[in-house]
Amino acid sequence: MKECYNIREYFLDELQYRAVPAVFFLLNGFQLKGVLLHYDEDVLIVESGGKRQMVFRHAVSTVAPGENIEFPSEY
Repeated sequence: MKECYNIREYFLDELQYRAVPAVFFLLNGFQLKGVLLHYDEDVLIVESGGKRQMVFRHAVSTVAPGENIEFPSEY
């Protein structure tokens, strides 16, 4: 049986597991640069400048990782 992935969750899992630095662009134009420590369905915990910040997922428009994230070829 083919395993199915949620592409958003896969992307966040890779960011968290590999501790990839990323830029989180918020809807208000703010750019948060840091490492994703934890996430759930509502919030992201990002470490930036030695501080941990909680960001609501609905406030994030774009995430730009500092290195390439490889995705599985099949979903």
